[in-house]
Amino acid sequence: MSDLFDDAGIVIVDDDDDFLDEAKRLFDGRIPTVRTIADAQRGVEEGSVDLVILGPSFAHEAGLQGVGVLLELDPDLAIVMVAGTITAPLLRSAMRAGLKDVVEAPLTVQSVSDAVGQIERKVRRQRPAAPPSEPYASPAGEGKVVAVMSAKGGSGKTVTATNLAMLLAQRHDPARVCVVDADLQFGDVCLVLQLEPKLTMVNAAHELHRLDEPLLESLLTTHPSGLRVLAAPLEPAFADEISTAAMTEIITKLRGMFDYVIVDTASLLDELLLSLLERADQVLYVLDMDLPSVKNAKLALETLRLLKFPGSKVQLVLNRSNARARLDEKEIERSLKLKISAAIPSDGMVPASINEGRPVVESAPRSRVARGFDSVYDLVATDVKQDTSGKPGKRRWMP
Repeated sequence: MSDLFDDAGIVIVDDDDDFLDEAKRLFDGRIPTVRTIADAQRGVEEGSVDLVILGPSFAHEAGLQGVGVLLELDPDLAIVMVAGTITAPLLRSAMRAGLKDVVEAPLTVQSVSDAVGQIERKVRRQRPAAPPSEPYASPAGEGKVVAVMSAKGGSGKTVTATNLAMLLAQRHDPARVCVVDADLQFGDVCLVLQLEPKLTMVNAAHELHRLDEPLLESLLTTHPSGLRVLAAPLEPAFADEISTAAMTEIITKLRGMFDYVIVDTASLLDELLLSLLERADQVLYVLDMDLPSVKNAKLALETLRLLKFPGSKVQLVLNRSNARARLDEKEIERSLKLKISAAIPSDGMVPASINEGRPVVESAPRSRVARGFDSVYDLVATDVKQDTSGKPGKRRWMP
């Protein structure tokens, strides 16, 4: 085993012999184990503990009562719980008690590595703010909401949204970038990013009356890069459980938690989409190089104009720009009454990256198609580069 956990300041707490024996075996005895919170308290008092991992024996209301003592000793202490079954009430109780996360049993090397990574990101965020000349300083005030839309399925909307989010994560703080899969019936964001969410926006909608930032954070899925994903429902039937009002309230809360919220929408011009577009700071319309896509784009954009939607918020992204469709770009612009702001060429790397679960900007960053996604990134990040206010971004709740 690597030395990742040597001197990491971690202690595992549980009174179940089998759990402790498995933890010792898993980490070759490198992480100390104790049986009670009082035992862990001594390490916290000495300043030798940065992360406390509570075992399944503490996964209930009574088991969380002693957590407050640890946090009084060290308010910055990270506490993570391992639970056999993660439920919304348990998550709510854990977050209220001050825990940073609840992970599903069994305890794994990866789950502990993720927790260590969260501590490291927290330390980086607590360092002095960069001077105003920093190229990618956090935007002042609340975050930016970017809606990615298309009126035709298969136009590359989800691929554009995920590659854009990955670029923002790579060039900014990944923990301050969130992707929302607002295609409630057939969302593919987690598929494209090769994630298996345990909780989705259905859970957020059910807890809407008491949904605060810690609870909402606990419902997000973390990509290995550090960016967060609010997953679409796992089954199409669950889409009916999420109202337009619930979705817009969730987006509003995420705006206050993240610098960038990328919303991947459904190819359906309905009440939900219009509400999301209304609340977005920027709309990227993804257009494919074929006649049905152009026709649908014309209808969708004309509908938005009839509804007095501000055209300045919409930017056209041409996907598969080098396709042999014999469509003239200038003619497309005249038909849609909108200039093409960014172009992404067609490349076999894109479907391969989808199958691998790695956005092409990560798997082939120097490729021609990755440079195309760079042009999309420039549309979104321009205002960040030009921000000279010197004001720090809003600090959100630490994961």
